[in-house]
Amino acid sequence: MSTYETSAAPALHGEAARLAFGAIFTDHMVLQRERDIPVWGYGPARSAVEVSFGGLVRRGRVGADGRWAVRLNPGAASAEGRRLAVRLVASGQAAALEDVLVGDVWFCSGQSNMELGLASAADSEREVAGADFPLIRLFLIHKTSAPAPVRTLDARWKLCTPEAVAEHGWGGFSAVGYHFGRRIHQQLGVPVGLIQAAYGGSKVQPFIDPACMAGDPVLEAYRQEIAEADEQWRAALAQAGLPAPEEAGAPGMELHPFAPFDQWDTLKPASAWNAMVHPLLPFAVRGVLWYQGESDVGLADTYELKMRALIAGFRHSFGSQRTPVYFAQIAPWAYDGNSWQLLELWQAQYAAARAPLSGIVTTVDVGDMDDIHPTNKRPVGERFAALALAKTYGRADVPAGGPELRSVRFRRGGAVLRFSTFQGAGLRTADGAAPLGFELAGADGVFHPAQGALEGETVVLSCLDLALPSRVRHAWQVGVTPNLTDESGVPALPFSR
Repeated sequence: MSTYETSAAPALHGEAARLAFGAIFTDHMVLQRERDIPVWGYGPARSAVEVSFGGLVRRGRVGADGRWAVRLNPGAASAEGRRLAVRLVASGQAAALEDVLVGDVWFCSGQSNMELGLASAADSEREVAGADFPLIRLFLIHKTSAPAPVRTLDARWKLCTPEAVAEHGWGGFSAVGYHFGRRIHQQLGVPVGLIQAAYGGSKVQPFIDPACMAGDPVLEAYRQEIAEADEQWRAALAQAGLPAPEEAGAPGMELHPFAPFDQWDTLKPASAWNAMVHPLLPFAVRGVLWYQGESDVGLADTYELKMRALIAGFRHSFGSQRTPVYFAQIAPWAYDGNSWQLLELWQAQYAAARAPLSGIVTTVDVGDMDDIHPTNKRPVGERFAALALAKTYGRADVPAGGPELRSVRFRRGGAVLRFSTFQGAGLRTADGAAPLGFELAGADGVFHPAQGALEGETVVLSCLDLALPSRVRHAWQVGVTPNLTDESGVPALPFSR
């Protein structure tokens, strides 16, 4: 175990040795259904503990570090609020949580477009007033960071009510997360737990599990930066006469080289993971939603690499290589005239979305060219839900997204593009007009507008200015809203081939 990892498991002394659950465990929570899940907490070292839930009883022992953990399978989804309890076998001292449901838990993360709350989103008055779903539970982690892993959180599970969705954060609970959770709950009829852990302005690397920062010079540089800072921290602790973190609960954070820093220092590697993900671990979730990338525009050359490390990190953190990780295409915006950098990042996002058990939802039609934070979040959340319903829950009656390009055949004066469409029903346009936003280029790389016609699952393009095209692109200009869709009603992603 590295020194960075050891600092995450401090010994407990005095008041901290009282019997308690871990930070994620509070009244009104949701446990992940149909899976062996870890339940843990803290107590007097070497004491025997007994955990009970819904007739299940599991025994464990508090370790020398003051931490206990057991595994239990809560079974099928249940809307019945039950008690989750732990007690010390010897003394009978107990701690209990009330109104605990069993359902599906989703982790919602990223930067400001995931953080933007329902009360700040479009149609907020109506949406907030209607946000009364007692079987949806919300856990909002206030954006925070730490130079080393911590185990505490200032957050509690709450029932989804108009009051709960509108308090705290930037306009309350994530609008994207809320719309996702509502659709999942309505479609499946099971309790849904939503954990929000978003940090506006963050790049990818602050959320990457440090255990997955390896195998590439870019990632190794982050790991080395962490290791050097940790070494300096321990030296500063020793010089100040303070005990090492594994001996006394991670003291002296103010002596850490990564502290203090703020949002516009854009965070250090793993710093958001330390404070917003690590305290949850090893909690079990059904999947992860990620909406981020605006702060990485201009850094597309390493974005796919970092996204794959992020995906691996979430799967390592939450204890399952089968954890789906879905993310949103960042919305169109001019980026101070450097819109080509946005297109490069889109390409990197598409490449990352090809990772197993991953996928991407489009935002090309819901952007706001005057605001990097478009407020129309309902389609984004509902597209996330459709993607999850189709790919995670196996719902054949729900489209995972819009038409997907499968092949391109260039021919004299044009091209034939074949798409896959929902249930093979064919292509259409949102407005009934001819498909817009297609361009063709020849060997010189100069693109020309192309006329399009729909034939089943194909778009037939023609361009009188080209004898033999060799490249094609669709909606590959910021501000172009494409109209190509299918029975899903979701637009085809922009692309350049």
